[in-house]
Amino acid sequence: MGVCGSPLEYDVGLSEDLEASSGPLCSLVKSLLRPPPRLYVRVNTLKVSVDSYLKMLRDRGLEFRVDEDIPEAIWHPVEGPLSWEFRGKKVIVDKVAAESVLMGSDLYAPGIIEARGVERGDEVVILAPNGAIVGGGVAVMSWREVKERGRGLAVKVTKPIYRAPRVRDLPGWSEGLIYGQSVTSMYVARALDPKPGWTIVDLTAAPGGKVSHVAQLAGRESRIIAVDRPSKVERIKETLTRLGIDWVKVVGGDSRRLTRTYPSLEGKADAVLVDPPCTNIGVIPKVWDRKTLRDSVAASKYQWSFIVEAWRLLKPRGLLAYSTCTITSLENEAIVLRAIEELGFSLEWSWGVKPSRGWSTGLGWRWAPHRTPTPGFFLALLSKPP
Repeated sequence: MGVCGSPLEYDVGLSEDLEASSGPLCSLVKSLLRPPPRLYVRVNTLKVSVDSYLKMLRDRGLEFRVDEDIPEAIWHPVEGPLSWEFRGKKVIVDKVAAESVLMGSDLYAPGIIEARGVERGDEVVILAPNGAIVGGGVAVMSWREVKERGRGLAVKVTKPIYRAPRVRDLPGWSEGLIYGQSVTSMYVARALDPKPGWTIVDLTAAPGGKVSHVAQLAGRESRIIAVDRPSKVERIKETLTRLGIDWVKVVGGDSRRLTRTYPSLEGKADAVLVDPPCTNIGVIPKVWDRKTLRDSVAASKYQWSFIVEAWRLLKPRGLLAYSTCTITSLENEAIVLRAIEELGFSLEWSWGVKPSRGWSTGLGWRWAPHRTPTPGFFLALLSKPP
Protein backbone atom coordinates (compact mmCIF):
# COMPACT_ATOMS: atom_id res chain seq x y z
CA MET A 1 0.00 0.00 0.00
CA GLY A 2 1.00 3.60 -0.43
CA VAL A 3 0.85 6.72 1.71
CA CYS A 4 -1.24 6.25 4.88
CA GLY A 5 -2.34 2.80 3.69
CA SER A 6 -3.90 4.24 0.50
CA PRO A 7 -3.36 3.28 -3.17
CA LEU A 8 -1.54 6.61 -3.66
CA GLU A 9 2.24 6.20 -3.85
CA TYR A 10 4.13 9.44 -3.14
CA ASP A 11 7.79 9.34 -2.11
CA VAL A 12 9.08 10.94 1.08
CA GLY A 13 10.14 14.21 -0.53
CA LEU A 14 6.80 14.76 -2.26
CA SER A 15 4.86 13.74 0.84
CA GLU A 16 6.77 16.30 2.90
CA ASP A 17 6.01 19.01 0.33
CA LEU A 18 2.29 18.13 0.34
CA GLU A 19 2.06 18.14 4.12
CA ALA A 20 3.95 21.42 4.43
CA SER A 21 1.78 23.16 1.84
CA SER A 22 -1.66 21.69 2.56
CA GLY A 23 -1.78 20.28 6.07
CA PRO A 24 -2.08 16.77 7.60
CA LEU A 25 -0.95 14.28 4.97
CA CYS A 26 -3.25 11.37 5.83
CA SER A 27 -6.30 13.63 5.86
CA LEU A 28 -5.29 15.02 2.46
CA VAL A 29 -4.63 11.59 0.95
CA LYS A 30 -7.97 10.24 2.15
CA SER A 31 -9.77 13.20 0.55
CA LEU A 32 -8.08 12.56 -2.81
CA LEU A 33 -9.87 9.21 -3.07
CA ARG A 34 -13.33 10.82 -3.01
CA PRO A 35 -15.06 13.08 -5.53
CA PRO A 36 -16.11 16.62 -4.57
CA PRO A 37 -19.57 16.75 -2.94
CA ARG A 38 -20.87 18.90 -5.81
CA LEU A 39 -21.04 18.34 -9.57
CA TYR A 40 -20.62 21.68 -11.36
CA VAL A 41 -21.55 22.93 -14.81
CA ARG A 42 -21.15 26.40 -16.25
CA VAL A 43 -24.18 27.98 -17.91
CA ASN A 44 -23.23 29.55 -21.24
CA THR A 45 -24.87 32.95 -20.78
CA LEU A 46 -24.07 33.81 -24.40
CA LYS A 47 -26.97 31.49 -25.29
CA VAL A 48 -29.24 31.24 -22.24
CA SER A 49 -29.75 32.96 -18.88
CA VAL A 50 -29.04 31.08 -15.68
CA ASP A 51 -32.68 31.40 -14.56
CA SER A 52 -33.99 30.06 -17.88
CA TYR A 53 -31.62 27.11 -17.76
CA LEU A 54 -32.52 26.27 -14.16
CA LYS A 55 -36.17 26.22 -15.24
CA MET A 56 -35.28 23.80 -18.04
CA LEU A 57 -33.69 21.54 -15.45
CA ARG A 58 -36.65 21.78 -13.06
CA ASP A 59 -38.98 20.85 -15.92
CA ARG A 60 -36.92 17.63 -16.20
CA GLY A 61 -37.13 17.01 -12.46
CA LEU A 62 -33.54 18.14 -11.79
CA GLU A 63 -32.80 20.58 -8.98
CA PHE A 64 -29.53 22.47 -9.41
CA ARG A 65 -28.37 25.39 -7.28
CA VAL A 66 -26.38 28.53 -8.08
CA ASP A 67 -22.88 28.76 -6.62
CA GLU A 68 -22.18 31.20 -3.82
CA ASP A 69 -19.38 33.01 -5.71
CA ILE A 70 -19.80 32.48 -9.45
CA PRO A 71 -23.21 33.40 -10.87
CA GLU A 72 -22.99 31.21 -14.00
CA ALA A 73 -21.85 28.16 -11.99
CA ILE A 74 -24.60 25.74 -10.97
CA TRP A 75 -24.26 22.50 -9.06
CA HIS A 76 -25.96 19.27 -8.05
CA PRO A 77 -25.07 17.12 -5.00
CA VAL A 78 -22.99 14.00 -5.58
CA GLU A 79 -24.42 10.87 -3.93
CA GLY A 80 -22.24 8.19 -2.44
CA PRO A 81 -20.44 6.06 -1.74
CA LEU A 82 -23.25 3.68 -2.70
CA SER A 83 -23.43 0.06 -1.58
CA TRP A 84 -24.01 -2.65 -4.19
CA GLU A 85 -23.53 -6.37 -4.53
CA PHE A 86 -21.02 -6.61 -7.37
CA ARG A 87 -20.97 -9.76 -9.45
CA GLY A 88 -20.30 -10.84 -13.00
CA LYS A 89 -17.40 -11.11 -15.38
CA LYS A 90 -14.39 -8.82 -14.91
CA VAL A 91 -13.62 -5.82 -17.08
CA ILE A 92 -10.26 -4.17 -16.37
CA VAL A 93 -9.92 -0.53 -17.41
CA ASP A 94 -7.22 2.13 -17.45
CA LYS A 95 -6.84 4.80 -14.77
CA VAL A 96 -8.72 7.55 -16.63
CA ALA A 97 -11.67 5.30 -17.45
CA ALA A 98 -11.72 3.93 -13.89
CA GLU A 99 -12.03 7.39 -12.38
CA SER A 100 -14.84 8.28 -14.79
CA VAL A 101 -16.74 5.06 -14.06
CA LEU A 102 -16.34 5.70 -10.32
CA MET A 103 -18.50 8.81 -10.87
CA GLY A 104 -21.14 6.89 -12.82
CA SER A 105 -20.00 7.50 -16.39
CA ASP A 106 -20.58 4.73 -18.90
CA LEU A 107 -17.55 2.79 -20.11
CA TYR A 108 -16.30 3.19 -23.67
CA ALA A 109 -14.08 0.78 -25.59
CA PRO A 110 -10.84 2.85 -25.64
CA GLY A 111 -10.61 2.69 -21.84
CA ILE A 112 -10.76 -1.12 -21.62
CA ILE A 113 -7.55 -3.05 -20.99
CA GLU A 114 -9.06 -6.53 -20.80
CA ALA A 115 -12.52 -8.16 -20.75
CA ARG A 116 -11.85 -11.83 -21.49
CA GLY A 117 -14.97 -13.93 -21.99
CA VAL A 118 -17.38 -10.98 -21.89
CA GLU A 119 -20.34 -11.17 -24.28
CA ARG A 120 -23.15 -8.74 -24.98
CA GLY A 121 -25.71 -8.68 -22.18
CA ASP A 122 -23.32 -10.01 -19.53
CA GLU A 123 -23.35 -8.49 -16.08
CA VAL A 124 -19.85 -7.20 -15.37
CA VAL A 125 -17.71 -5.83 -12.57
CA ILE A 126 -15.41 -2.98 -13.61
CA LEU A 127 -11.95 -2.92 -12.05
CA ALA A 128 -9.15 -0.34 -12.00
CA PRO A 129 -5.63 -1.55 -12.92
CA ASN A 130 -4.85 -2.05 -9.22
CA GLY A 131 -7.89 -4.32 -8.79
CA ALA A 132 -10.16 -1.80 -7.05
CA ILE A 133 -13.85 -2.11 -7.95
CA VAL A 134 -15.05 1.15 -9.52
CA GLY A 135 -18.54 0.09 -10.62
CA GLY A 136 -20.71 -2.49 -12.30
CA GLY A 137 -22.92 -2.68 -15.34
CA VAL A 138 -24.13 -4.53 -18.40
CA ALA A 139 -21.94 -5.16 -21.46
CA VAL A 140 -23.26 -3.81 -24.75
CA MET A 141 -20.15 -5.02 -26.59
CA SER A 142 -18.32 -8.32 -26.43
CA TRP A 143 -14.57 -8.44 -25.76
CA ARG A 144 -14.08 -9.41 -29.40
CA GLU A 145 -16.05 -6.35 -30.56
CA VAL A 146 -14.07 -4.09 -28.23
CA LYS A 147 -10.81 -5.27 -29.80
CA GLU A 148 -12.11 -5.07 -33.37
CA ARG A 149 -13.85 -1.69 -33.16
CA GLY A 150 -11.77 0.09 -30.53
CA ARG A 151 -14.48 2.70 -30.01
CA GLY A 152 -18.09 3.12 -28.92
CA LEU A 153 -20.11 2.37 -25.78
CA ALA A 154 -18.95 -0.92 -24.28
CA VAL A 155 -20.60 -1.10 -20.83
CA LYS A 156 -23.72 0.63 -19.55
CA VAL A 157 -22.88 1.43 -15.94
CA THR A 158 -25.80 0.55 -13.66
CA LYS A 159 -23.98 0.31 -10.32
CA PRO A 160 -21.86 3.42 -9.76
CA ILE A 161 -19.94 4.01 -6.54
CA TYR A 162 -20.87 7.69 -6.72
CA ARG A 163 -23.85 9.12 -8.57
CA ALA A 164 -24.55 12.53 -10.09
CA PRO A 165 -26.23 13.72 -13.29
CA ARG A 166 -24.20 13.02 -16.42
CA VAL A 167 -23.26 16.36 -17.94
CA ARG A 168 -23.70 15.22 -21.55
CA ASP A 169 -27.18 13.95 -20.73
CA LEU A 170 -28.33 17.31 -19.38
CA PRO A 171 -30.72 19.36 -21.55
CA GLY A 172 -29.00 21.69 -23.98
CA TRP A 173 -25.54 20.12 -23.78
CA SER A 174 -25.29 19.44 -27.52
CA GLU A 175 -26.67 22.92 -28.24
CA GLY A 176 -23.90 24.50 -26.16
CA LEU A 177 -26.02 25.80 -23.30
CA ILE A 178 -23.63 24.37 -20.70
CA TYR A 179 -20.05 23.30 -20.17
CA GLY A 180 -18.88 20.83 -17.52
CA GLN A 181 -16.20 22.56 -15.44
CA SER A 182 -15.00 22.46 -11.84
CA VAL A 183 -15.74 25.50 -9.72
CA THR A 184 -12.03 25.98 -9.00
CA SER A 185 -11.30 26.21 -12.72
CA MET A 186 -14.10 28.77 -13.08
CA TYR A 187 -12.40 31.04 -10.56
CA VAL A 188 -9.66 31.73 -13.13
CA ALA A 189 -11.79 33.75 -15.56
CA ARG A 190 -13.85 35.35 -12.81
CA ALA A 191 -10.78 36.45 -10.85
CA LEU A 192 -9.18 37.81 -14.04
CA ASP A 193 -12.37 39.78 -14.82
CA PRO A 194 -11.64 40.26 -18.56
CA LYS A 195 -13.03 43.32 -20.32
CA PRO A 196 -14.38 43.95 -23.83
CA GLY A 197 -11.57 45.12 -26.09
CA TRP A 198 -8.85 43.20 -24.28
CA THR A 199 -6.29 41.09 -26.13
CA ILE A 200 -6.09 37.76 -24.28
CA VAL A 201 -3.84 34.75 -24.94
CA ASP A 202 -4.35 31.30 -23.43
CA LEU A 203 -1.04 29.45 -23.78
CA THR A 204 -2.42 26.08 -22.62
CA ALA A 205 -5.97 26.22 -23.95
CA ALA A 206 -7.09 22.60 -24.38
CA PRO A 207 -9.77 21.39 -23.91
CA GLY A 208 -11.19 24.92 -23.96
CA GLY A 209 -12.85 25.42 -20.58
CA LYS A 210 -11.02 28.49 -19.32
CA VAL A 211 -10.65 30.21 -22.69
CA SER A 212 -14.36 29.76 -23.47
CA HIS A 213 -15.23 31.15 -20.03
CA VAL A 214 -13.00 34.18 -20.65
CA ALA A 215 -14.70 34.69 -24.03
CA GLN A 216 -18.11 34.39 -22.38
CA LEU A 217 -17.23 37.19 -19.95
CA ALA A 218 -15.28 39.47 -22.32
CA GLY A 219 -17.63 39.14 -25.30
CA ARG A 220 -16.93 39.28 -29.01
CA GLU A 221 -15.36 42.74 -28.75
CA SER A 222 -12.33 40.98 -27.25
CA ARG A 223 -9.39 39.58 -29.21
CA ILE A 224 -8.66 36.09 -27.90
CA ILE A 225 -6.02 33.59 -29.06
CA ALA A 226 -6.10 29.98 -27.85
CA VAL A 227 -2.85 28.05 -28.22
CA ASP A 228 -1.93 24.43 -27.63
CA ARG A 229 -0.26 21.46 -29.32
CA PRO A 230 -1.45 20.71 -32.88
CA SER A 231 -2.93 17.41 -31.65
CA LYS A 232 -5.27 19.34 -29.33
CA VAL A 233 -6.50 21.98 -31.77
CA GLU A 234 -9.58 20.09 -32.95
CA ARG A 235 -10.70 19.50 -29.37
CA ILE A 236 -10.54 23.24 -28.65
CA LYS A 237 -12.38 24.07 -31.87
CA GLU A 238 -15.12 21.54 -31.09
CA THR A 239 -15.65 23.11 -27.66
CA LEU A 240 -15.78 26.66 -29.00
CA THR A 241 -18.07 25.73 -31.90
CA ARG A 242 -20.55 23.96 -29.61
CA LEU A 243 -20.64 27.00 -27.32
CA GLY A 244 -21.14 29.40 -30.22
CA ILE A 245 -17.84 31.22 -29.68
CA ASP A 246 -16.60 31.99 -33.19
CA TRP A 247 -14.25 34.92 -32.59
CA VAL A 248 -11.45 33.05 -30.80
CA LYS A 249 -8.43 32.29 -32.96
CA VAL A 250 -7.08 28.77 -32.34
CA VAL A 251 -3.37 28.22 -32.97
CA GLY A 252 -1.57 24.87 -32.97
CA GLY A 253 2.08 24.87 -32.02
CA ASP A 254 4.58 25.24 -29.19
CA SER A 255 3.06 28.06 -27.16
CA ARG A 256 6.38 28.59 -25.36
CA ARG A 257 7.67 30.08 -28.64
CA LEU A 258 4.55 31.95 -29.72
CA THR A 259 6.26 35.33 -30.01
CA ARG A 260 8.77 33.84 -32.46
CA THR A 261 5.94 32.66 -34.72
CA TYR A 262 3.80 35.76 -34.17
CA PRO A 263 6.24 38.57 -33.30
CA SER A 264 3.44 41.14 -33.64
CA LEU A 265 1.94 39.77 -30.40
CA GLU A 266 4.97 40.63 -28.28
CA GLY A 267 4.06 43.17 -25.62
CA LYS A 268 0.45 43.43 -26.81
CA ALA A 269 -1.57 41.17 -24.47
CA ASP A 270 -3.74 42.61 -21.72
CA ALA A 271 -3.93 39.15 -20.14
CA VAL A 272 -2.32 35.74 -20.52
CA LEU A 273 -3.62 32.47 -19.10
CA VAL A 274 -1.20 29.70 -18.15
CA ASP A 275 -2.49 26.42 -16.74
CA PRO A 276 0.49 24.21 -17.65
CA PRO A 277 0.96 20.44 -17.48
CA CYS A 278 1.47 19.44 -13.85
CA THR A 279 1.46 16.45 -11.52
CA ASN A 280 -2.38 16.61 -11.31
CA ILE A 281 -2.44 15.69 -7.63
CA GLY A 282 -5.52 17.86 -7.03
CA VAL A 283 -7.67 16.02 -9.60
CA ILE A 284 -10.22 13.84 -7.80
CA PRO A 285 -11.40 11.15 -7.31
CA LYS A 286 -8.30 8.99 -7.69
CA VAL A 287 -8.28 5.21 -7.80
CA TRP A 288 -4.49 5.13 -7.64
CA ASP A 289 -1.55 7.42 -8.29
CA ARG A 290 2.25 7.26 -8.29
CA LYS A 291 4.34 10.42 -8.15
CA THR A 292 7.75 11.45 -6.84
CA LEU A 293 9.41 14.70 -5.87
CA ARG A 294 11.44 14.37 -9.07
CA ASP A 295 8.18 14.45 -11.08
CA SER A 296 7.23 17.73 -9.41
CA VAL A 297 10.69 19.23 -9.99
CA ALA A 298 10.56 18.28 -13.68
CA ALA A 299 7.06 19.74 -14.03
CA SER A 300 8.10 23.03 -12.42
CA LYS A 301 11.00 23.44 -14.85
CA TYR A 302 8.62 22.93 -17.78
CA GLN A 303 6.03 25.29 -16.28
CA TRP A 304 8.60 28.07 -15.95
CA SER A 305 9.06 28.24 -19.72
CA PHE A 306 5.39 29.25 -20.10
CA ILE A 307 5.85 32.03 -17.53
CA VAL A 308 8.75 33.49 -19.51
CA GLU A 309 6.71 33.48 -22.72
CA ALA A 310 3.77 35.07 -20.92
CA TRP A 311 6.10 37.90 -19.81
CA ARG A 312 7.08 38.47 -23.47
CA LEU A 313 3.44 38.61 -24.57
CA LEU A 314 2.14 40.94 -21.88
CA LYS A 315 2.02 44.69 -22.19
CA PRO A 316 3.18 46.73 -19.17
CA ARG A 317 0.73 46.19 -16.29
CA GLY A 318 -0.78 43.25 -18.17
CA LEU A 319 -2.13 40.37 -16.08
CA LEU A 320 -0.95 36.76 -15.91
CA ALA A 321 -3.43 34.21 -14.55
CA TYR A 322 -1.31 31.24 -13.41
CA SER A 323 -3.17 28.14 -12.24
CA THR A 324 -2.60 24.42 -11.75
CA CYS A 325 -4.67 21.42 -10.69
CA THR A 326 -1.94 20.25 -8.34
CA ILE A 327 -1.06 21.15 -4.75
CA THR A 328 2.72 20.97 -4.48
CA SER A 329 4.54 24.15 -3.53
CA LEU A 330 7.20 23.52 -6.18
CA GLU A 331 4.63 23.89 -8.96
CA ASN A 332 2.72 26.74 -7.36
CA GLU A 333 4.18 29.20 -4.83
CA ALA A 334 7.78 28.51 -5.93
CA ILE A 335 6.88 29.44 -9.52
CA VAL A 336 5.13 32.63 -8.38
CA LEU A 337 8.05 33.64 -6.16
CA ARG A 338 10.50 33.10 -9.01
CA ALA A 339 8.31 35.18 -11.35
CA ILE A 340 8.42 38.02 -8.82
CA GLU A 341 12.15 37.81 -8.13
CA GLU A 342 13.47 37.16 -11.65
CA LEU A 343 10.94 38.85 -13.95
CA GLY A 344 9.65 41.65 -11.77
CA PHE A 345 6.03 40.50 -11.63
CA SER A 346 3.94 41.65 -8.68
CA LEU A 347 0.98 39.91 -7.08
CA GLU A 348 -2.41 41.33 -8.01
CA TRP A 349 -5.15 40.94 -5.37
CA SER A 350 -7.83 43.12 -7.00
CA TRP A 351 -9.69 40.06 -8.24
CA GLY A 352 -13.06 40.28 -9.97
CA VAL A 353 -14.36 37.58 -7.59
CA LYS A 354 -13.00 36.90 -4.12
CA PRO A 355 -13.29 33.19 -3.27
CA SER A 356 -15.35 32.35 -0.19
CA ARG A 357 -13.60 28.97 -0.03
CA GLY A 358 -9.91 28.11 -0.04
CA TRP A 359 -7.15 30.18 1.55
CA SER A 360 -4.41 32.67 0.69
CA THR A 361 -0.81 31.56 1.05
CA GLY A 362 0.58 35.05 0.46
CA LEU A 363 1.70 33.95 -3.01
CA GLY A 364 -1.66 32.90 -4.41
CA TRP A 365 -4.87 31.12 -3.51
CA ARG A 366 -5.16 27.42 -2.66
CA TRP A 367 -7.93 24.87 -2.54
CA ALA A 368 -7.49 21.33 -1.17
CA PRO A 369 -10.25 18.70 -0.85
CA HIS A 370 -9.68 17.94 2.85
CA ARG A 371 -10.12 21.64 3.69
CA THR A 372 -12.55 22.84 1.00
CA PRO A 373 -15.38 20.99 -0.79
CA THR A 374 -13.48 21.20 -4.10
CA PRO A 375 -10.70 19.56 -6.09
CA GLY A 376 -7.15 20.65 -5.28
CA PHE A 377 -6.22 23.80 -7.19
CA PHE A 378 -3.96 26.86 -7.15
CA LEU A 379 -4.42 30.32 -8.68
CA ALA A 380 -2.33 33.47 -8.70
CA LEU A 381 -2.79 36.73 -10.61
CA LEU A 382 0.45 38.52 -11.47
CA SER A 383 0.96 41.96 -12.96
CA LYS A 384 3.83 42.76 -15.33
CA PRO A 385 5.83 45.79 -14.22
CA PRO A 386 5.13 49.12 -16.01
